Amino acid sequence: MTPAKPVRFVPEARHEYLAAIDWYEDQRSGLGEAFVLAVDELLERLQPTGQWPIIEVRGGREIRRAVLRRFPYRVAFEELEDEIRVLAVAHKSRDPGFWLGRT
Repeated sequence: MTPAKPVRFVPEARHEYLAAIDWYEDQRSGLGEAFVLAVDELLERLQPTGQWPIIEVRGGREIRRAVLRRFPYRVAFEELEDEIRVLAVAHKSRDPGFWLGRT
């Protein structure tokens, strides 16, 4: 088994993630923590990424998307040689390509 790659959020994705935690926690105490656990579980499943379909190829970049099980969120990411880069943590109602310019 190959070792897991580190996961790094681009700043915009980190902001989306933290905002979602705050929003869920405002809705009900403990729900923000449940969101964190769901995202953590998803990030563990990203390894290896070959199991996730490619949704976009731009300039040689293969962008993939995974869907949270409990919450209506998608995580867009790309696998690089030394890391998995999270490009967006987006509610399913958002335009699916709003994050394509992120690096």
